[in-house]
Amino acid sequence: MNALQQLVGEQLFVWMIVFARVGTAFTVMPTVGDAFVTARTRLLLALAISVVVAPVLRPQLPPMPDNPFQLVVLVMGEMTVGIFLGTVGRLLMGALEVAGTIVALESGLSNAQIFNPAMATSGSLPGALMGWLGLLLLFVTDLHHLLIMAVVDSYTTFAPGAAIPIDDMANVIGQLVSKTFLLGAQMAAPFLIIGLLFALALGLLNKLAPQVQVFQLFTSIQVLLGLLMFALTLAAMMMFWLSRFESTFVDFLRPL
Repeated sequence: MNALQQLVGEQLFVWMIVFARVGTAFTVMPTVGDAFVTARTRLLLALAISVVVAPVLRPQLPPMPDNPFQLVVLVMGEMTVGIFLGTVGRLLMGALEVAGTIVALESGLSNAQIFNPAMATSGSLPGALMGWLGLLLLFVTDLHHLLIMAVVDSYTTFAPGAAIPIDDMANVIGQLVSKTFLLGAQMAAPFLIIGLLFALALGLLNKLAPQVQVFQLFTSIQVLLGLLMFALTLAAMMMFWLSRFESTFVDFLRPL
């Protein structure tokens, strides 16, 4: 009986430790952790994956702690790693919001707001559309499998029970934030160039005919031109973002 209780206790410990990292990552990361996925579905998926991968990860897990304090510290460390992994994917999704905001500003659509699934908040219309397309492309191209495998493979980089590299995590997050803004600006570069030229042309026209309300008359043309450019460049922008999303995540997870 004692052997059975010890076996059950050790198995529950393994499931709990694996679920702490997997469940926390699924709460933050895109696709699985988005608002349109119910909490019950997210919980069941995290439990299912934890049960499936627990036997494989069991040799990498530390032994059961002797006191509750060490157990709490171990669980908190696993949750910290899970939040970090989910945040990496969420920051890469933020490039869509940056690009959509620039497109909205240059197209005269910045005042219109709608729910953006990429950031789980309200945002610009182009940003919301790009957010939905980004999530759709992640599912269509099976890159959500990459996110799930990243959590499982993270046990090689972040060993359970070892010291958490907080400084390295902070540096990675800072680099990803800067890369997110750079990626969003690169995606919206055509709109920045055309918007600058369009504003320059309107300024010169206003100087030539100051009695005409140039900026009010050409607002509709700005919106029309912006929507036309958005339709022409949307596919290229999304494919560019998708390639950068995959390469960044693969480089981040590649063992040293």
